[in-house]
Amino acid sequence: MKKPGFIQHPWTRQRGDSMSAACVIEHIENEAIRGCGLYYEIYHHRVICRLLQLLQTLNGTDRITLTEEANRRGFTLDETSIKESRQCYSDIIREIRESLY
Repeated sequence: MKKPGFIQHPWTRQRGDSMSAACVIEHIENEAIRGCGLYYEIYHHRVICRLLQLLQTLNGTDRITLTEEANRRGFTLDETSIKESRQCYSDIIREIRESLY
């Protein structure tokens, strides 16, 4: 049994290993910030994509825990928010490319 707010450790398969959902998201945020050029749209999209990948590997209870923590941190993982993030990312990439020419 895990403590509230903890999920199965996502990067190890050792039985009984757990990690706080907040720490998992903080780790993902730190990875996402690298190379985004301080564009929030790129950063946000990277975090959303990584969270969605991670959710696919978790059991139902851990998915709920991670999703709730993501919501508290400002990352909504519903279909509308995902599409909006994808669109903002595409728009900013297009703007960056246009500004280079």
